[in-house]
Amino acid sequence: MAKKKEILFCDYYEEWVDTYKAGAIEDVTLKKYYMAARHIRNICPKLLMSDFSRRDYQKIMNEYGKTHEKQTAKDFHHHLKAAIRDAYHDGVLSSDPTYRAVIKGKEPAKKKVKFLQKEELTKLLQSLNLSSGINRDWFILLVAKTGMRYAECLGITPADFDWTENTLSINKTWDYKSGSGFSKTKTDSSIRKIKLDWQIIGQFKPLLEKLPATEPIFIEKLEKGMYKREFNSTINNLLLRKCKDLGITEISLHALRHTHASVLLAEGVSIHTISNRLGHADVGVTQSTYAHVLDELQKKDDQKMLSVLMQIA
Repeated sequence: MAKKKEILFCDYYEEWVDTYKAGAIEDVTLKKYYMAARHIRNICPKLLMSDFSRRDYQKIMNEYGKTHEKQTAKDFHHHLKAAIRDAYHDGVLSSDPTYRAVIKGKEPAKKKVKFLQKEELTKLLQSLNLSSGINRDWFILLVAKTGMRYAECLGITPADFDWTENTLSINKTWDYKSGSGFSKTKTDSSIRKIKLDWQIIGQFKPLLEKLPATEPIFIEKLEKGMYKREFNSTINNLLLRKCKDLGITEISLHALRHTHASVLLAEGVSIHTISNRLGHADVGVTQSTYAHVLDELQKKDDQKMLSVLMQIA
């Protein structure tokens, strides 16, 4: 019987990604698989599949965990494990080296989410130039009032507005990174309908009436059906300048999404409603992201609770 050709783990993994993932998943996710391939080639460039043991895999995870947070290490493990399980089922490996692997990583740095206070948000919105046609100020207004992600807002068309139900449908994004046009939403849970206030309805309806129903309202169409490239740095720089000129907290566009959620939370809107509005996969994501706001609200609730209890004879 001919001896099986020796193959390096880094080569096997890269070939597996080319075979099973390329063309089957979104480009942004595919890039993560290829990034994992580069890490493998750096960590264990000479590891043969024939020698691959649980100990080898644990050493890989340990090395990766030295420079990455635990959640990132979990994602790395997920990417590697998929290929290794296939190798095991295909008989390339005689056992599964990922079995009972211990995922390690650096402690995550404490990140406080930046956002505007309600008064600062009001100041920002009142400063916007909405006297002319669609511009980037209208973009800032819509994100502030809906909490949409950048790519979601770029993908909005006039047809997405329902003037009868006063809703805005989020069912696609705009692939601004590669310039390939409309793309899928971040996750299935990102597909949603957002309720709009009467002010937004009154502002946007006359603005969009004569625009093509299925063309993105914030992307300039060029000749031959091409579209002008958009970069999130452009809108971020504009927003930062506006905040600086107004003397308010300097934030990015993504922080405007956080502001939207924080203001609603502070006004007593339920965490479940906000989670659905933001398109989070589950309410746990929302609770984790806005833990600092929820802590402050709990302190206020504690005071209310004690005040009520004091009044009970």
